[in-house]
Amino acid sequence: MRYTRKEKQEIKQYDVGILTFWNVPNYGTFAQAYALEQVLTTLFPNRDVRQIAYLNKKHYDNYYNKRLPKNFLKKSFYEELKILLDSTSAYNLRKKRFPQYYQSIKHTESMNRDQLINTRFDTVILGSDIIWDYSFECFDKDPFLFGLGLNSKEIIAYATSFGTIKADAVFPNYVKKGIIGMKEISVRDNNSADIVEKITGIRPPVVLDPTWLWDFDSDINIVKPIYKDYIIVYGQDFTKKYIEELIIYAKEKNLKLVCLDCNNDHYGWCDVLIRQADLSPFEWIGLFKYAQIIATSTYHGLTFGLIFNKPIVFCATEFILSKAGDFLKELGLYDLLSVKDQSIKKMAEYEWDYKGINCIIENKKKKSINYLRKNLSYNIQ
Repeated sequence: MRYTRKEKQEIKQYDVGILTFWNVPNYGTFAQAYALEQVLTTLFPNRDVRQIAYLNKKHYDNYYNKRLPKNFLKKSFYEELKILLDSTSAYNLRKKRFPQYYQSIKHTESMNRDQLINTRFDTVILGSDIIWDYSFECFDKDPFLFGLGLNSKEIIAYATSFGTIKADAVFPNYVKKGIIGMKEISVRDNNSADIVEKITGIRPPVVLDPTWLWDFDSDINIVKPIYKDYIIVYGQDFTKKYIEELIIYAKEKNLKLVCLDCNNDHYGWCDVLIRQADLSPFEWIGLFKYAQIIATSTYHGLTFGLIFNKPIVFCATEFILSKAGDFLKELGLYDLLSVKDQSIKKMAEYEWDYKGINCIIENKKKKSINYLRKNLSYNIQ
């Protein structure tokens, strides 16, 4: 692409840009974005690393410009009023609070699609998270997530995932074109490695989610909670059996059930409910750090339980196992945590060999860091 002298002066230029789900109101999404920026800034002090402050408009509207349900007017007056109040509350929370937290991450100026096209980078890193799961309608089949249309000298993928997409799928042309055009690719799971290998003929390395690379234990931003002797509950769609057993176990051990709100699900069975409006990401991480047990059905709930060496009572779903199943097998935890309606007591009182688990993680961490060092240890001229 050639530019006139005037156009060159108007084009914004950056060194290293990380393209992920910027501003998405999800704690795990924030944590992986924060962790990757922190790790890269620490590893490469001579490079200017920033998150790219861009999110596809349809994806953005899915969180920040929610409309009322189509059947809204068919409900009773009180049901309509409750939906309206809940919708307004959620809108205000997301609009005013969560984007503030992303401002704590070093980032570019905010960009729309056209502005991103007209911004130049030396290096763009795609990832992490399930940014390649093009089956999600709200992701809007955004070609930028596959590196297409980006004005960058090189494009590298770190710990990206195809999520629910399987290797026997018929891949859209833009997906194949983007994957083939990248300089280097690493993924977060074997399913994604299978897909990349099918498209390119080369199997990419499987690396750790960025949250594993950053030392959250020593991070001074993490906030110690006011609660003591508690079980963190984080997730949604917990089974009836899971809930009943968890309540009984918590009472037996004299532990409070502290719930971190996830997608406005129903948590009347918990002792404490903390809404997103009252919880920053650093407070969220702190609640995991100081919990006695982690009860979760989410990928990053599982991840932070392992990071902080906690007993985990996992409510297994196919969606999460498709992302974390291979990893759990490597850690020797798959048979324990993948069983639907597994006993809460069995999981909580399992002999968690964190010495062995941490040893496996440390080896994987070294390989992941080496991947980053290999591909970002020089400045492009």
